[in-house]
Amino acid sequence: MKLSANEKVIYAVFLLVLIMVNPPVVNLVSDYAGTHPFILGWPTLLVWLNAGYIAAIIAFLAGCLTIRSWKKDYSEEDTYE
Repeated sequence: MKLSANEKVIYAVFLLVLIMVNPPVVNLVSDYAGTHPFILGWPTLLVWLNAGYIAAIIAFLAGCLTIRSWKKDYSEEDTYE
């Protein structure tokens, strides 16, 4: 299955977010938060994690709208009882 450029970007964002919100990256951000506790008046770690989760939500919504394989429609005739 060949992926389009748009699909590659969406999957890359998913991987980036997965790396961004897990150790050891969160540990590095936590160390940075020890010396710089606030960014724009908000706790540094909270800003970092919220940015990651917002990026994941946006990538998921973009994937739902653009990736063809995510738009599979199952008809009632295909279900087995």
